[in-house]
Amino acid sequence: MQLAFNIFLKKIVIFTIIIAVLEFVLSTQLPTHFVSNSWPVIILFFLAFTVLMHRYLLKSTEGRPQKFIFSFMMITTIKILLYLGIILIYVLINRPDAVAFIGAFFLNYFLFTGFEISSVVKFLEKPKA
Repeated sequence: MQLAFNIFLKKIVIFTIIIAVLEFVLSTQLPTHFVSNSWPVIILFFLAFTVLMHRYLLKSTEGRPQKFIFSFMMITTIKILLYLGIILIYVLINRPDAVAFIGAFFLNYFLFTGFEISSVVKFLEKPKA
């Protein structure tokens, strides 16, 4: 489990650096009303939360593969509710940046979710030694 997590950690850090560079370039090319000033914080949030949730998923299913579906569904539900809460609170506090924030948030949501799902699928496909 620890080896799988370490491999995931290295890959997600590299992935996050690539995403950050691409979003930085994108933020310099788009009109300012399409760019949220909070995009770096959003990236760090998704990095931290994805790492925590992936670690929990690996830990909770260690030795009990039948528990994977329950753990994955629970994590997914918690993530969606948390993300919607964050979006709602941010939009209520900072209305002028709402559209740009939501765009940046969902862009990162789809990127990090895709990365996490591909990592989980690869982990599940590996034969256990």
